[in-house]
Amino acid sequence: MIEAIEFIQKYWAIVVAIAGAVWTYFWLTMDSKYAKKSDVAALVESIKGNDKRLTGVETKLENLPTSEDLAKIQILMTEIKGETKSTHTQVQAMSHQVALLIEAKVLNKE
Repeated sequence: MIEAIEFIQKYWAIVVAIAGAVWTYFWLTMDSKYAKKSDVAALVESIKGNDKRLTGVETKLENLPTSEDLAKIQILMTEIKGETKSTHTQVQAMSHQVALLIEAKVLNKE
């Protein structure tokens, strides 16, 4: 133990230089391995922003119609198309009858 103290007293400058170099190497190695607080804070903010965006997308997806809803809409549109064709046929028949009545009235007046 005394020999170590004598060695340090005799070569203190070299011991301090070596200890400083080792400490600097250790500090640089740890600095490159672990994230800095500012980097972590930036990541936390980015995650919060992504979480808000994800929540918005989930909300929009919940409000979209399902495949069952779209199938029902398609069936209803097919029914409407059929009813429209039926109504069109009836209107054409009525239009023809009205045209005949108008023609008869015009011919009777002359």
